[in-house]
Amino acid sequence: MNSFPYPIYYLGLLIITVLLARFIFRRYISFAKRYNFIKLSNARASHKGLVFTGGGVVYAAVIMVAAVVLDNLDFVGFAALSPVIGTSILIAVLGFYDDFTDIVAFQKYIILTFLISMLVYSFYVSGSGFDVISSLNGFLGIHELSPISSFIFTCFVYLSIMNAINLTDGIDGYLGIFSISFFLSFLFTNHLNGFYTLSSISVIIIASSAIFLRYNFSKKGKKLFVGDAGSLLIGFWMAYFLIHYISTANNANAVDVFSINLENIPVIAISIISIPVLDTLRVMLVRVLNKKSPFSADRNHLHHILLDSGMSHLRTSVFLTVANWCNCVLIFLLEPNFNSNELTLIYIAISLGWYVFFEYMKRKNISS
Repeated sequence: MNSFPYPIYYLGLLIITVLLARFIFRRYISFAKRYNFIKLSNARASHKGLVFTGGGVVYAAVIMVAAVVLDNLDFVGFAALSPVIGTSILIAVLGFYDDFTDIVAFQKYIILTFLISMLVYSFYVSGSGFDVISSLNGFLGIHELSPISSFIFTCFVYLSIMNAINLTDGIDGYLGIFSISFFLSFLFTNHLNGFYTLSSISVIIIASSAIFLRYNFSKKGKKLFVGDAGSLLIGFWMAYFLIHYISTANNANAVDVFSINLENIPVIAISIISIPVLDTLRVMLVRVLNKKSPFSADRNHLHHILLDSGMSHLRTSVFLTVANWCNCVLIFLLEPNFNSNELTLIYIAISLGWYVFFEYMKRKNISS
């Protein structure tokens, strides 16, 4: 398949998916208007006026249609991904239900834990070792994990990443812009590693996010949020991609091409979502110190700090995405010179630097 014109395939898939997503998003807007699927404003909301929500189900629909159509191609295997695609659709449905009924956070995560646990268990039953973290390749001196430890850790990674990405849907543009940048990087990485099905998924989500951004920034009565339906679904796929990236490192072409130390793979992986991770840890710490539930909603997120400083939604979204990729590029460039212990300390130092920066911004906002 080396002679296959993959750039033409990806471009064609991008164009077709854009048209498909545009059609389904337009239909969803009409559906949302008819059934009043409105995002209500409140004291912590960053939006005003009429906003529809629940648009994340469009992502699920586009992925489902694309999987059925593309599975006829010889070099992709969407059938093998059916448990993953099915789980992502169920998660989108759960998120869609939560968008309009406000499920208690504890109950929602119990259901998510069940869905993720069943998926990871199916990987063990099918012998799909590339979809669970069974080894950390020497990261912090940790090599092979026991089956139980591997199961628990893989589920924890899924839920943690999904929660972190779920918190990015608070302002216009952030989730869409961040997801495009994330899946662009994995389009390249998975193509280099020969995982063409995952590269196709990247193109599908990129195209869907591009169309979503059009509606997310719309001011003509068509403004749309993806809601939990979209943020949980996108977070799920990001988690799957990162877990796959870690678990396939031993056989990955990218590791050889860039001469990456295997023990540093987990640090690189988490640096790819460093800002959402920092935001999650910081906001949970603030809530606990204020004697509130770590899952309670408030206006203590990083994007709220930037908005309160006078930045627009678009500038805030771009700033956080660029900051995230500066962290990732810096870790990637430093990686050849350090072991996992040292690189982890560098990652923590970078995160603390950003923590201090945002605390300074917050105090400056309060004083002004």
